[in-house]
Amino acid sequence: MNKFFIRNLYLLVAFVLIHSSAFAQKTELSTADSLFMNQKYTEAYETYEKIFNENQASPAMLTRMAFIQEGLGNYANALYYLNLYYLQSSDRDALTKMREIAEEHNLSGYEYSDFKFFENFIRKYQMEISFCLMAFSLFILGYSFRKTKKDERPAISLGVQLIALIALLAINNELFIKDKGIINQDQSILMSGPSAGAEPIEAIGLGNKVTILETDELWSKIIWNDSEAYIRNKNVRKL
Repeated sequence: MNKFFIRNLYLLVAFVLIHSSAFAQKTELSTADSLFMNQKYTEAYETYEKIFNENQASPAMLTRMAFIQEGLGNYANALYYLNLYYLQSSDRDALTKMREIAEEHNLSGYEYSDFKFFENFIRKYQMEISFCLMAFSLFILGYSFRKTKKDERPAISLGVQLIALIALLAINNELFIKDKGIINQDQSILMSGPSAGAEPIEAIGLGNKVTILETDELWSKIIWNDSEAYIRNKNVRKL
């Protein structure tokens, strides 16, 4: 009886804490939105940033954070929030806005392509696509089994199943998805290797967008101008 009471008490406390936290975040967001509507952008951004650091960012909030940062002249931060907004929404207007900012500041990495749209689609719906491929693969497996029982050769169905399994493997190993990052320090030095003693390649400007291949405790291996290079983690903000 005591164990039952204690267990339910823990559940009740956890329920209250979760809902209290959600209510507090909703209140903070309402306060920040009110400050934004009253053009108190600096105060609004401070509250938005607090919510963002708690991993509670909504698409609408990200657009407002981008708007504030662009107004303050922090174009790299504006691009960062616009990128996150696009990853959540796939809104092509965000791509247009990012290209405008990139062109204004002569930045690379914001060129649009159908492959990038496909990559973001895979990233956004990875679980749903994986589930559909698994279901389709099971259906083909059952169909092939029935063909075999009728002494028919299920060569075509097995080939289709193989393609589905390869696609499933590729998606879940993120072969189509590469991490991206935005340079957050001006004149960040790119190195030929993950060491301060490696040969410097060039200095890269604030706001440029790069593809991240690998990351360790200090260095990130990136693609820049179709070549591999290394940059300090502190100098690139991962999306």
